[in-house]
Amino acid sequence: MANQITHEDLTRKLGVDEALETLNKEVKGRKDEINRLINEKYSNLKDMMEETKRTTKEAMAEGKEKAKEMASGIDTRVRTNPWMAISIAVAGGFLIGYVVESMRTSH
Repeated sequence: MANQITHEDLTRKLGVDEALETLNKEVKGRKDEINRLINEKYSNLKDMMEETKRTTKEAMAEGKEKAKEMASGIDTRVRTNPWMAISIAVAGGFLIGYVVESMRTSH
């Protein structure tokens, strides 16, 4: 008799199934509301990320343009006065060599 399903067992099982079905309907009904709340909360984050991306691209383009201008200016000065550029390079080399050598000997 342990394998027999009673009327009470069937009623309980149907009650659980109905409860699960009701819960599932409620969750589906709330899905749109949950999505709306998430979109409201995080839509400004998406906008901020897009703005940051755009600003970064603009800054990089501007920096690239300034670097080109500086390189062009240096190139013009070197072509106009090559001996000054050579003198500066030699002086810089000596200075770096002096600093590196003094650091080596102090240790």
